[in-house]
Amino acid sequence: MEKMLSLKVESGMETLLRVVGVLRRKEFDIKNLQMDFSQCGASSLLITLNEGEKQGLKQAIKHMEKLVDVYEITEFKGEN
Repeated sequence: MEKMLSLKVESGMETLLRVVGVLRRKEFDIKNLQMDFSQCGASSLLITLNEGEKQGLKQAIKHMEKLVDVYEITEFKGEN
């Protein structure tokens, strides 16, 4: 099974690196990453993760919510 996260974030490479850094420290296996830029300065970031047994997704989401450039996080399950 896969987990998908949809994030509304500030546009830019720094924000992307911060979010991926949080997931990397928590040892998540990132299957897919897509960032769509918009004219208003915000971006949409879609991350697909392979679900593992030992990872704490809720804890990783809490860490990402603390990042200044992250405005909203939505979690949903993918089919696989």
